[in-house]
Amino acid sequence: MAPTPPPPAAIVIAGGRSTRFGSDKLLAEVDGRTLLQRTMEAVSGCATVVLVSATNETVPRGVVIVSEYPRWGGPCAGIAAGVAALPETTTETLIVSADLARPASAVAALHAIETGVLADQDGNVQWLLARVPVPALGAQLAKLDADGGAAGRPVRALIGHLGLPIVPTHRDAVADIDEQHDLDYLKERH
Repeated sequence: MAPTPPPPAAIVIAGGRSTRFGSDKLLAEVDGRTLLQRTMEAVSGCATVVLVSATNETVPRGVVIVSEYPRWGGPCAGIAAGVAALPETTTETLIVSADLARPASAVAALHAIETGVLADQDGNVQWLLARVPVPALGAQLAKLDADGGAAGRPVRALIGHLGLPIVPTHRDAVADIDEQHDLDYLKERH
């Protein structure tokens, strides 16, 4: 029997300003747990968990907490900070947005693939839900760095240039919470 491969690392992107939501959406609760707590529980089985965060919420012991540079530099800068915090021996990582409606479903879908980016059945890609080889990610970050850096760039400029397969999954697994009505809808269906 072949040995079970080690679990991937996870970089959780939680550094946004929540401007469309109106307050820190990661502190919004569903069934008594914040969106951030739900996401951290979903990635708890990963080898290393790096949280790129702007929140002061308590996180589980062992989680590496970093901030993107420059502050508020966006999710590409957040991924760059997350990659820099991974152990040098890390070969693959999950990229996971912290504002997911159903983070356990999203992380399960990522664990079920070798590499790729999740999309809903209509082909809407969720660039912050990916399983990526760290060497390829580091090489693309180096290219962005040589061209002015990762700050302010869309995630597609990073993840979209890795040549990863787009993997369709159920819409609920890739749904995120951007506005208050998204949270209200989640609570109604939960």
